[in-house]
Amino acid sequence: MDSDSSSSVRPMENPFHVALVSMPWPLFNRPSVQLGSLKAYLEKHDDSIRVNTFHPYLETAKLIGTETYHWISQDVWICEALYSSILFPEQRDECCRIVNQARRKAKPSVRFDFNQVRQILKDHLDRWAESIDWSQYRMAGFSVCLNQLLASLTAARFVRQKYPDIPILFGGSSCFPDFAEPLFHHFPVDFMISGEGEQPLLDLCRYLAGKSTQLGPNIFSSLQPISKDQQKNRQVTSLTRLPIPNYDDYFREKEKLFAENPFIPVLPVEFSRGCWWGKCNFCNLNLQWHGYRSKSPERMVDEVISLSEKYGCLDLSFTDNVLPVKEADVFFSQMAGLGRDIRFFGEIRANQRVKFMTVARRGGLTSVQAGIESLSDSLLKKMAKGTTVIDNLAVMKSAVANRIELDGNLIIEFPESSQEEVEETLANLDFVLPFRPLTTASFFLGHGSPVDLQPQHFGILAKLHHPQNKKLFPEKILKNLVLLIKEYRGDRSVQRRRWAPVARKVKKWQEFHRHGNTLFENPLLSYRDGGDFIVIRQELPGQSILHHRLRGLSRKIYLACEEICEVQNLLALFPTISEAALYNFLNDLVRKKVMFRQNEKFLALAIRQR
Repeated sequence: MDSDSSSSVRPMENPFHVALVSMPWPLFNRPSVQLGSLKAYLEKHDDSIRVNTFHPYLETAKLIGTETYHWISQDVWICEALYSSILFPEQRDECCRIVNQARRKAKPSVRFDFNQVRQILKDHLDRWAESIDWSQYRMAGFSVCLNQLLASLTAARFVRQKYPDIPILFGGSSCFPDFAEPLFHHFPVDFMISGEGEQPLLDLCRYLAGKSTQLGPNIFSSLQPISKDQQKNRQVTSLTRLPIPNYDDYFREKEKLFAENPFIPVLPVEFSRGCWWGKCNFCNLNLQWHGYRSKSPERMVDEVISLSEKYGCLDLSFTDNVLPVKEADVFFSQMAGLGRDIRFFGEIRANQRVKFMTVARRGGLTSVQAGIESLSDSLLKKMAKGTTVIDNLAVMKSAVANRIELDGNLIIEFPESSQEEVEETLANLDFVLPFRPLTTASFFLGHGSPVDLQPQHFGILAKLHHPQNKKLFPEKILKNLVLLIKEYRGDRSVQRRRWAPVARKVKKWQEFHRHGNTLFENPLLSYRDGGDFIVIRQELPGQSILHHRLRGLSRKIYLACEEICEVQNLLALFPTISEAALYNFLNDLVRKKVMFRQNEKFLALAIRQR
């Protein structure tokens, strides 16, 4: 059977009704791409299947307030603690401590009553489960992604208590083969799909409807032992042939709940699945994908225009782990020619810079998450990032130059990172000072990541349950669970002390920008071109504004380094200057922090202010 074709799928004789649910805590101002994609796929491939999608997170946001909801959704432990306290009342005090500790650390401080919010969530869940006639559905499926595990487990129990006969399915990025057996043992879940959901979910519907006798790959059942055949890859080969997501149910819920305080959602769209790099040692974001696939640029343009016009939205967010390079370049070029004010968010790698950023900005890319991760070359090698520090600086500079908001993480406390790597990071933080600050992220051991699979290579002596998970789950349940976030025994305490100065310096970097001018309107390191000379303007913390004037050949050399340039290329471009004089000039600019050097490569850091 052609895995992407509907021609060989026989329609069911009787309607098969499916309920698909997305629990808190996704961003409330956007529909679930998982639910929208699955609804469209099932209804396209069998006209007897009827899918209703439910988004309880919308009403949750209304009940507790959108600002409070947004604050909670930014912290995985707060998200999970609130529902853990409902599912496991004996964990309530521990969960309260998790939330209150986070609340005290928040800046500015957050007004938050744990018991009050917990009761609101509990009452809402009870009303929600009661309000739906589950008897009309042949299956209830929960999409379980980031921050949704305990909310989904709690909801599944509420539904099962009221409707004990309905089969309950879990699927999503938090569902992986090692999770299936303990899930079935401890919770009222009958099926779990691991990996890409479209084809396995269609197979499961047909199985429950009596149209097939086997579950097929990627589907696990509480009534059958887990076999290797169930873990085989089953995913669509052509993303271009997937139907456009259907977000109708989300918009109906939103318009009903927020009639008095309407908002225009951000629409999630999917250009690709997987990661075309796929080698980062710390990453476990691609457990559900096998290989990298992307849609064609032409199909992506059609999908964006169709969704934008249908739902009246101009802000869209790519859900990709990383945007495809060539396809995205063509896509944004085509979008630039349409004359529509559509804005996009996307995730990129640090080597997608300069030309791509310029083209993408014209096509509507206004904010990105970039895989920076480190400002130490040797640490980037340990992480297997495939990029260098000068790549990171180039993309950070290019983002400011193209008026693109760039967010990125600086991973600290990576196992077996050295004091020399910390010192290199501290030194290089002086060079990124003019750009949008990064956010420090303490390393965590992700299940299925290369570090997790080869712990001995990273000095990890033992893998343990994360301390926060010990507070969320009763011990008798936790001991059997395999969860995505783990702790490890090794050099953790050493790394915390070692990286503390980096965390402090990043906070000062953030404070400097918080009290400064708008980055795009008044860059902290910029230049103006006078034809035969340039004037570089430089703002530094606690100092008067500095100005550097470069004339003639000095100006030409600096401008030649607007993109990363090697010394040999500069010598070929400017044969009248000696190698010694060139190095002296470039190193003086490096000392002044207006140029960055990595071995024989140089990058001018100032942004032209027109």
